[in-house]
Amino acid sequence: MRYGELPKPLGIFEVECNEMMFYQYLPIKMIEQTQPIYEERLSCFDKLIGAICCDYIGEFGLDNYVNSYVYLTAKHLYQMPNCSFNRTGWHSDGFLTDDINYIWCDKYPTIFNRTEFHLPLDDLLSIEVMEKQAIPFNNYSYRENQLLRLNQYNIHKVAPVTEVGMRTFLKLSFSKDKYDLIGNSHNYLIDYNWEMKNRKEHRNIPQSILNS
Repeated sequence: MRYGELPKPLGIFEVECNEMMFYQYLPIKMIEQTQPIYEERLSCFDKLIGAICCDYIGEFGLDNYVNSYVYLTAKHLYQMPNCSFNRTGWHSDGFLTDDINYIWCDKYPTIFNRTEFHLPLDDLLSIEVMEKQAIPFNNYSYRENQLLRLNQYNIHKVAPVTEVGMRTFLKLSFSKDKYDLIGNSHNYLIDYNWEMKNRKEHRNIPQSILNS
């Protein structure tokens, strides 16, 4: 594998979300659990979450699914030009890990870049190198409402917002690590008590074990 690969498209899904919301890495499944647990207001994503879990099990096996945490990021927010609700700039989800991320949005699809990147094994330095190496001609976007499976080799960034309006975005993350940074959402339907760690100023990876 190489940095600059494209993600795996998994089909078109329609989602009707009527409430404004902002969930950041909400744990919906703990290690050794099998059933995702989340509050009723997130039920608009039921079909999408189900399809993602089925794809993950089919691709990586039931054992990997059972032995992974699953985290939900869900945003239904108002956007306008120069005011996106996601951080800008090229990056890799799960950089230097085996984490798998699935993303979906109803407008302004994520921009990927197919340049063959040569990156240092450093979370912060790699961001700077991505900006220098990304060739604009190699930018690529999928359709709206397209579900995508990402690994660390898929370099991407937020699409620029060109008009005002609501946008819905979902990410489901599978990891062996605790996403334990202050500011991540807490699931009050699951009994756990993690020591949450401070975030750093630069773009944060979600698990503190890699921030030391």
